[in-house]
Amino acid sequence: MAVGASGTILTSSDGSTWTSRTSGTTNQLNGATYGNSTFVAVGASGTILTSSDGSTWTSRISGTSQSLRGITYGNSQFVTVGVGGVGLASLNLTTWNSFTTEISQSGVNFQGMGITFGENQFIAVSFYSNVLSTIDGTNWTVTHSNKSFDLYGITLDCNSR
Repeated sequence: MAVGASGTILTSSDGSTWTSRTSGTTNQLNGATYGNSTFVAVGASGTILTSSDGSTWTSRISGTSQSLRGITYGNSQFVTVGVGGVGLASLNLTTWNSFTTEISQSGVNFQGMGITFGENQFIAVSFYSNVLSTIDGTNWTVTHSNKSFDLYGITLDCNSR
């Protein structure tokens, strides 16, 4: 699945042939993940969309108007980050709990751009070279802060050991 401008969602079963899907939004979509048999896309103005098949999409209430940039799945929950230091976690894709306050208390200017899960932890990156991590998806620790460059995406290779 790929997401983009004006609510664009493309799906492919082989990575070569892509099908455009109707998302039901014109908001820019910035991030996507798959977990617990569900596709999830996030984007501008707090947009969260879910689909069990990649074809039919349902809009979810995020509780924020901030742009969501990245989303991942791990430890039986979905976690998304975005601008304004916003962070949301959900076990069921219906109720989204904010951990924005916990991030702001970390003492860094967090503008979440990307997030991943691996080695039993979530790791998020942001503008200003901030890297934060958490095991529970709520209580975050700053692991790097250097204000000299912006970070936009992250992934982990947990198979290389």
